Amino acid sequence: MTLDHARMSISDPLVLGTRGSELALRQANVVRSKLEAAGYRVELQTITTRGDEATDTPISEIGDEAVFTKELDRALLGGSVDLAVHSLKDIPSTVPSGLALAAIGEREDPRDAFVAHPSFDGHLHDLPEGATVATASLRRTAQLLTWRSDLEVVPVRGNVDTRIEKLRENDWSGMVLAVAGLARLGLSVHIRDRIDPSLIVPAVGQGALGIACREDQDALCDLLRETLHHDASGFAADAERAFLKTVGGGCQVPLGAWAHLDDDMLVLDACIAALDGSEHYRDERRCAPEDGATVGRELAADLLAMGGDHILDDVLGESREETSNSPFRP
Repeated sequence: MTLDHARMSISDPLVLGTRGSELALRQANVVRSKLEAAGYRVELQTITTRGDEATDTPISEIGDEAVFTKELDRALLGGSVDLAVHSLKDIPSTVPSGLALAAIGEREDPRDAFVAHPSFDGHLHDLPEGATVATASLRRTAQLLTWRSDLEVVPVRGNVDTRIEKLRENDWSGMVLAVAGLARLGLSVHIRDRIDPSLIVPAVGQGALGIACREDQDALCDLLRETLHHDASGFAADAERAFLKTVGGGCQVPLGAWAHLDDDMLVLDACIAALDGSEHYRDERRCAPEDGATVGRELAADLLAMGGDHILDDVLGESREETSNSPFRP
């Protein structure tokens, strides 16, 4: 297909689907700006997901593994939008049939952030005995309790600004959020500590954007990859998502995986932890960047054999097999 024919086969304007939160819209506008700079007109279409509606229920309890993506997937498959922009950590490790994860945008800082209550002057390592810390993530909960079993970790939901407001209104010492979300919203001033991954392993895909379209849109897939894909972030995503897919369980399992390039090698650091912090299995692998997916699967199998398998049994119970085979994940 010639360049002119490829351009003719791409919708004008391109309709970009996104959630309606401030963070989602900022991320979508980053993608829109790059496509417009390449000469394409883009219109945003906001779509409400179940995760946006069920703001009082912990994500792990909603029971829908595509809580932030399913409605956007349906819009893509139905043709009402041409592409969709997600936080990569919200995209299933196996994308639904008929869709393609066409590009991985350049990753922001993947670390977690400690945001302190205005009345608390200290840092994460200064938390007093029995301090209360809020988070929306089982992964963070398990790793915080692995580090400090005396902490009280409480759940919190809502958009980033809503959570920060809840922090002010409660007697919590602080909360843990993603650095990337705070940075993209211009709220980095709230970050007291950028938590070293040696303490809390980041979530799979945290800080990166995933851009999806229908897999039969060859010209659009090529455009998205050429315009938006970041190679280093893509190599990291391949390794982390292969780890997640092998472990299974999605957001119901407290696991973390963080891959990054170190010189010419890809380093993958991953863990599976018990919800109460009583068990914690963690290891690291190094490989050529193009071998990341294979090494991600191998590391997942090793951590499961170490004892992570028992954690999954405890967390998922009878639903484990069904959850592991689901094409969706929050």
